[in-house]
Amino acid sequence: MSVAEKIGEIVLQINPTSENARNSEAAFITLKSGRIILAWSKFIGSDNSDFGAAVIATKYSDDDGKTWTNDDRVLVQKEGTTNVMSPSLLRLQDGRIAIVYLCKDGLKNCVPYFRTSNDELETFSEPVLIAHEPGYYVVNNDRVIQLKCGRIIIPTAFHRYRGPSVLLPGEKPDSFMASPGIIFFWLSDDRGKNWLESLTSYYKCFPSGHGLQEPGVIELYDGRLWSWTRPGTEGRQWEAFSDDLGQTWTDPVPSQFVSPASPMQIKRIPNTGHFIAVWNDHSRIFETPKPLPISWGRTPLVCAISEDDGKTWKHHKLLEDSPEHGFCYPAIHFTEEAILISYCAGGATSKMPLDTLRVRRILIKDLYE
Repeated sequence: MSVAEKIGEIVLQINPTSENARNSEAAFITLKSGRIILAWSKFIGSDNSDFGAAVIATKYSDDDGKTWTNDDRVLVQKEGTTNVMSPSLLRLQDGRIAIVYLCKDGLKNCVPYFRTSNDELETFSEPVLIAHEPGYYVVNNDRVIQLKCGRIIIPTAFHRYRGPSVLLPGEKPDSFMASPGIIFFWLSDDRGKNWLESLTSYYKCFPSGHGLQEPGVIELYDGRLWSWTRPGTEGRQWEAFSDDLGQTWTDPVPSQFVSPASPMQIKRIPNTGHFIAVWNDHSRIFETPKPLPISWGRTPLVCAISEDDGKTWKHHKLLEDSPEHGFCYPAIHFTEEAILISYCAGGATSKMPLDTLRVRRILIKDLYE
């Protein structure tokens, strides 16, 4: 183990208020003007659970992510009976900006929608429902990718409803959703107009009843796709591969990333071509305090670089290590000289890891020191 100083600086923190109970899952996009947009799940009212009312709001930065506006703009209003949340933003190869988000109707129905903007987020196309059938589909924030061939891919976890068949008005069962997710991938070859599921999926249920959740995906230089998925309990991130553009997938196996039940994010650094991963590393590579229960085990938060397309990792850096805060749901974005990482950072002071959103800015050159 080694002791390390935290890298970068916090440039934005969005705290909860009595009328804004939670600020969580975010994504970034850079407009053609150079303005950087941060979009996040803004929960309105006093309910900070996944079933509180929420919209997708934005702030922006005109100085490379160093400072951010105080005022918010609502990008997507609440469309479902419950909320919209977990945005992904992606600049498509044809120049449009795509947004994918979840629309939730109660406990049994959570579905992803796809929309595009051809005027830099001023207006959007009509929403395209990606899922063919009602159900509870989980698509994390900052997850959508477009392959070099043009195919758009959305990694998805489908969770079966396992609560009572009938609920009393206002009743919320303690456990309503099966923990293990059926992991598959939505594929579109016509710029998001139509979507098909991958031909195969993967699934893993552990003896505890927990299973794999919240997948991510990235394209390797050799053309294969690499998917990672968080465990349902303490353990490791699991991984699977596809060599046919996401149609079929290998069986999942444990990866080298020691992790709690918390999602990881990986992206390719444009300036270097290397991968950067951000996750809650429990391998004890850094000497950090033992997590307290309020953190949900989602500390410390670290990043590392891979110069060989994910085979090995080095240049480990510490982002956060407070034992009484949970750091999770990272989003990654690049500017010419810096990397922006957003993540949830609530904890003992706010009573919930998901209710506080933080943005950290790091010079890319500092990642390699």
